Amino acid sequence: MSVYFYLFETQSIQSYILNTNQLKEISGASELLESITGDILQDTLKTVCGDKNLITHARYSSGTFYAFSDNAQAMEKFTALWPLIVRQYAPDLSFVQAQGQGDTYYNAYRNALGKLLVMRNSPVARLPQAPPMAERCRRTGEVAVGWHDTIKNTENIEAIDAATLRKLDKKLWTGENLIKRLAPDAPWYAWPLDLNSQYTKNTPNQHQFPFLKTERNLALVHANGNNLWQLLNSLEEFGHKSPNLYTEIFNACSTAIMAATEKATQIATQLVLEPKQQDGIYPARPIVLGGDDITILIRSDLALNFTRCFLQQFTKQNDIMLLKVKVKFPNLKLPQPRTACAGILYAKANHPLHTLHELTIDLCQHAKKLSKIQDSENVPTSISWHRITTVLVDNYEAILKQELTLGNLRHTLECYALEKDQGLAALDDLLKLRTLLTPFDSTQSKFSKGAIGELAGLIGHDATQTTRQYKRWRERFRQRSPEKLAQFDSLLMELGITQASGDLPYSGSKTSKLRSTAIGDLMTLKAVGDTCHIQIAEGAKTCVAN
Repeated sequence: MSVYFYLFETQSIQSYILNTNQLKEISGASELLESITGDILQDTLKTVCGDKNLITHARYSSGTFYAFSDNAQAMEKFTALWPLIVRQYAPDLSFVQAQGQGDTYYNAYRNALGKLLVMRNSPVARLPQAPPMAERCRRTGEVAVGWHDTIKNTENIEAIDAATLRKLDKKLWTGENLIKRLAPDAPWYAWPLDLNSQYTKNTPNQHQFPFLKTERNLALVHANGNNLWQLLNSLEEFGHKSPNLYTEIFNACSTAIMAATEKATQIATQLVLEPKQQDGIYPARPIVLGGDDITILIRSDLALNFTRCFLQQFTKQNDIMLLKVKVKFPNLKLPQPRTACAGILYAKANHPLHTLHELTIDLCQHAKKLSKIQDSENVPTSISWHRITTVLVDNYEAILKQELTLGNLRHTLECYALEKDQGLAALDDLLKLRTLLTPFDSTQSKFSKGAIGELAGLIGHDATQTTRQYKRWRERFRQRSPEKLAQFDSLLMELGITQASGDLPYSGSKTSKLRSTAIGDLMTLKAVGDTCHIQIAEGAKTCVAN
């Protein structure tokens, strides 16, 4: 008897969600993705199958759905109806789908997966094409299908495209389903819906983003799990040996991973975001919470602490959830531990968000790449970050070469591991270095500026002058506190920088092909007002959770 497997995946969801800078529309798009594989999917299955369980899901998350069935008629009806519903419910959302058939569910899945991989690389024409004279939405460039009064203090209404109009649906822009996964007890209006109040028409309970005073700095955070290929290989091996149990184990692993990601996000929200609410409003807005990844818009001063807390909990919660799967399926080989890497991109609130998400993902991939160089089997948990200071946003490799490197001097260490002895600079050591220098910022502002801020600025102009000034800085440091200067040199060494006499605080020697420093990373954290600290004496981390 033949059985059937159906695979459905949305594509470029961050681009779809971040197509505009209106937080209300971003919230609506995020909720739309949640509802597609939520209520909309369940209603469709009920329409096709009635009260009978003819089609069962093997995996589902935001915008992704895998299903299987032994009923050919039910699967045929569903695969014909589902794409039509998605296109009508989520205009302009790109997706791919494939159906496979086999004598076992494992073989049916392999057949469908091969087709899906082909479909991922097959561009689909957007139909119908609009005529040249068609009205377009000025903010997105897409063809307008209606009018909406989204602009504040104007009598004119805005031409709006189909996707944006859907995102502004009252049932969507409140974002209730997604935010319940971060803070189950918080009402929907506890999350901001407005970044630019001077441009946006407010509605009741539409709260502005709680920035710090006049600082309107944001961070876009993207974190993604490692070792997924190891888990997939384990499932492949299990499927070969026990093909009839494949759907059950696939669903168990998928559910465990999603539950671990959700729990890690909830703990990070509770520990980092909840205490920083202003007038009951969280200083963040979730964008995507998928299987083993998260994308969130967060106030810049909290981004690093939130990300670190999430990454720590991601590994812990995956161990807990996958252990339950291991107990049920003792023959399954699971990767231990499951880690994640993250990218943080800092920018002003008025910076176009759709230009930021690709660079944020690129930062995450850069952290993954450097971590895998150290250990491709047990990938270290790590973070990369960057602050946008120019108009043009390119890929991170180009930024490293064009903005952060002068000669053989690179003003960043690029990536920081959460744990020591991973072959990468440790985040805790960087935070200890900043904590060591912080008293000089508050009590000796002139001394501090000449030490760190001026040092970073002078490197781009005159390396010889910088060397002389840095030497004078060290001499003043020695006169004020020789013990702290020794700590300073010790922390530099922990970061891979051996302090030679008459040399700048960069890795390697003067003749090295490429030398790196942590000074630029410290300046970035200082510029965004980061609050992620660690005590030097006790080594107590700010993010601790049971």
